[in-house]
Amino acid sequence: MAEQRRLTISNPAIGGSGWLTLATMEADAGITAGYYATIHQCRGLAQAGGPMCMDVMIREEEAVGGTSHYADYINGYDLPEAWRGISAVKGLEEFRKSFPRGLTVVTDYYVEVPILVTASLKGPRYLKREEFIKRFEDLIGKGYDIRVVAYDFKKHEFPTIVKGPFSFGILTADVHLRKDNRLLSVPKEAAIEGVLANVPLKKGGRDDERLNFNRLVFERGYEARERAGWSEKERIVYL
Repeated sequence: MAEQRRLTISNPAIGGSGWLTLATMEADAGITAGYYATIHQCRGLAQAGGPMCMDVMIREEEAVGGTSHYADYINGYDLPEAWRGISAVKGLEEFRKSFPRGLTVVTDYYVEVPILVTASLKGPRYLKREEFIKRFEDLIGKGYDIRVVAYDFKKHEFPTIVKGPFSFGILTADVHLRKDNRLLSVPKEAAIEGVLANVPLKKGGRDDERLNFNRLVFERGYEARERAGWSEKERIVYL
């Protein structure tokens, strides 16, 4: 029996309503494409700025329950959050059980500097971005089936609130480029519809300017990944 096609996206993030909205965009994109989708929300601290994680499961058959067995993609807010998505896995054997189809990490090439809750000083109890990349490289060198797509969101000069549509554009393009028959591939227009259906609008109805801007941001992410091309041997891609 052929392996069932599916797509599971884990979204670890520094909390706020924006990343919750992103999970709904991803799920609605799958539904628009004619698939089933469900979301498992694990919220952390109650205020904005706390850690959280949302898993989005897109399936050809009705998804029962809210917890996925494994993820195909980690869509990270930044490098620490992307690393958090796999850091609990201990050893190659456990990794293969946790991510039997391999794992692709889409992440901003950025480190959110933590501020200590119990002191007025910052760090240095955090890693630099080069050190996080080295951790991924070490795992890849040991045979872990990991790919990293790292983008530099700041160079596009978009407001932080639209990082979700941008990263979703990159992720959507990456799935298309891979042509992996095990993965469900959401058409670009269905992904855009998922984004537009969840753009927060001003009171009073349709806001074409805001809708068009979010579409633009998604397409910029999609195009950035598309331009970089695809190579099975390339395990870390910088956009």
